[in-house]
Amino acid sequence: MLDELGKYKENGHFFYQPNESLAMACNAPNDKSGVYMVYALKNGRIELIYIGRSGKKEADGKMFVRTAGLGGIKDRIVNGHHLGKLKISFMAKTDENREN
Repeated sequence: MLDELGKYKENGHFFYQPNESLAMACNAPNDKSGVYMVYALKNGRIELIYIGRSGKKEADGKMFVRTAGLGGIKDRIVNGHHLGKLKISFMAKTDENREN
């Protein structure tokens, strides 16, 4: 599934375990905007659980880059809205996946 990232000029990934700090595990840039996909490993299968974005195109055509908190796409992943609610967190989703 990570092969999809190869078509973008800049891309990356990180692995996160429920017992880790998401802020420490996340290596997303704090000075750029972009799209991110979250996958979960469940029962030996990889499942897409979330697609999100950070930033938006401004009226002048430039991309807005978040400066609050950790900054950039990293702040959106760590502190942003996930799964429709502020800070429901990927930890909760990974815990849910582990229980099922």
